[in-house]
This record gives sequence, C-alpha cells and structure tokens, in this order.
Amino acid sequence: MEKVYFCTKNDFKTNKAYKSLKSSYPNLKIKRKGCLGKCKTCKQCPFTLVDGKVVKSETGKELYSKLNKRILKESV
Repeated sequence: MEKVYFCTKNDFKTNKAYKSLKSSYPNLKIKRKGCLGKCKTCKQCPFTLVDGKVVKSETGKELYSKLNKRILKESV
C-alpha cells in the first residue's frame, strides 16, 4: 500500500478513521485531498482511495477496520 487519500468533502464521515490511521501508521502516505472525483460515492458513504482504488464502508469505524486489515495483510 503506497498512498491513501481521504476526500475533505467526506471528512465528517472519515475524520476518525483518518486520524487513527495517521497515528497508527506514520510511515504510510496518508493525506487529505480537496476532491477525489468520486462524488456519488462521497455522498453515499465513508470512503478512501487506496493506490487509486475506492475502498468504502457503511461507517467510519468499519472503514478504519478494512484499511487496518489491508495494511497488516500487505506488511506480512
């Protein structure tokens, strides 16, 4: 996993996931961007772009869990 981008327009849904990932994995490139161009997804649910691919979930907590599992899986 190289880059994880969070949309600032989706910030109210992903703020905790962003902060938790940022503190747990300071060596990863985790950033907020103005608009990621996924407006339909952004309006529906929490999401992030991981290496250019959308990762979405029902809640911010679930999003963090998915990303955490993915990071751990790739680090093995």
